[in-house]
Amino acid sequence: MEQIRRIEAGNRDNLAADTVFLFFHIDREPVLAVSELDSGFTSLVEVMREYFPGIEGWEGAVPPVRFQLTSLELWKRPLLGDVTPEDDLPGTSQV
Repeated sequence: MEQIRRIEAGNRDNLAADTVFLFFHIDREPVLAVSELDSGFTSLVEVMREYFPGIEGWEGAVPPVRFQLTSLELWKRPLLGDVTPEDDLPGTSQV
């Protein structure tokens, strides 16, 4: 899990039906694409909700653009130096 740096959701709309994909960007590895048609997709989504906060509503966030592959960033690993919630508290200052 520590090697996952970003997760995207996307869909492809063809003449028959939409297909949803999850794209996992992993350190030093090719992007892993998992389709909703793949065995275990539902279980994977359930596990993702436990480990990657803020992506619970990903199904509704995938834009249904006809005849085009679309994607939406669902989660991104914070980088060192990123602002943390404590940095935004009233009475704190940034240097």
